[in-house]
Amino acid sequence: MRHRMLLTWSVVAVFCSLLMVAIPGSETVPYHIAWAAFALCFGLEQWSRRATWVGLGVFTVVTGAIIVYRAATGVLDWQETAEIPLMLLLMALMIWHVRRRQQALADLTTSAARERAESTMRELLTLRTSHEMRSPLTIARGYVEMMLDSPRASDDLEDLRVVDEELARLTRVCERLVRSMRLGGDLEVTEVRLDALLGQTAERWSAVATRRWQVEPTSEVLTCASERLRACLDTMIENALRYTDDDDDTVVLYARPLEDAVAVGVADSGRGFSSDVLRSTSAQWPDLTMDGVRDDLSQTGLGLSLVRDVAARRGGWVHLGVSPWGGADVAMVLPRQPEPTLSKGQRLPVGSEP
Repeated sequence: MRHRMLLTWSVVAVFCSLLMVAIPGSETVPYHIAWAAFALCFGLEQWSRRATWVGLGVFTVVTGAIIVYRAATGVLDWQETAEIPLMLLLMALMIWHVRRRQQALADLTTSAARERAESTMRELLTLRTSHEMRSPLTIARGYVEMMLDSPRASDDLEDLRVVDEELARLTRVCERLVRSMRLGGDLEVTEVRLDALLGQTAERWSAVATRRWQVEPTSEVLTCASERLRACLDTMIENALRYTDDDDDTVVLYARPLEDAVAVGVADSGRGFSSDVLRSTSAQWPDLTMDGVRDDLSQTGLGLSLVRDVAARRGGWVHLGVSPWGGADVAMVLPRQPEPTLSKGQRLPVGSEP
């Protein structure tokens, strides 16, 4: 029912007015009870200005007339009539403050909605632009690769390789942009079978990069956004490919059970992180931002920073380590049940076996 609090206070006001008539000499008790009920009901529900002031005026006139009559007949002292304007003033001030709060809340809600709409439009524009860029980039790379396959002078081949490398870098930038949109968006949360997700991801990447792809068998099931987890895996795999050069290098995808958590990560047999990077991340977890320590293969650090942010939303963290082959081991440690934060004492090391 609309305006239930207004109806409730109206009933209380009528009842208290009748009590003021029925119990001469104790009029102030139901009088103040009615005003207290007004303050409570008005704070719980937004009333129209007309309903507010009409109700306030009618109650003030009715109860004021009763108090003045009791004072005129000697039942109450005349000083009790001072309650009439004082309570009216008090309620008017309360109404003013509540109205201000309601208006501020409405303005804030409108501003938040406007910002969400603008953010959505920016994301859509970025996403569309990145998708539109990838098609001509793919076509351009195809033509460059075709030209590389045809007999040409060594200088021309070297120039074409530079163009191909730059186009490849630009393509990766577009892919990261799309991935960051997937990481930041609101996605459906479902139960995800990690063995199937890891297998699909490894199969998809095996068509892109020649490595010895392995997937650890697992029976873990995690309640999360599968698209967001897939995007995080893509980012960690991209990092592994950057640290592996040979086609016979190994890249392992795993999901290992921990105490109240699951470590989802990627290990490789490449050259691994530098000792400076590992010391930095162990001393100042998680030092994965653009200002962190880097090696010659590090890029902006935004990829792992996005992975870290996704893990932190769930109460987890990102672990950088060394694989059994001496390569890089990057894992997201995700609590089975989302938590706001986890203390460092609760952080468990990622297992070393691939």
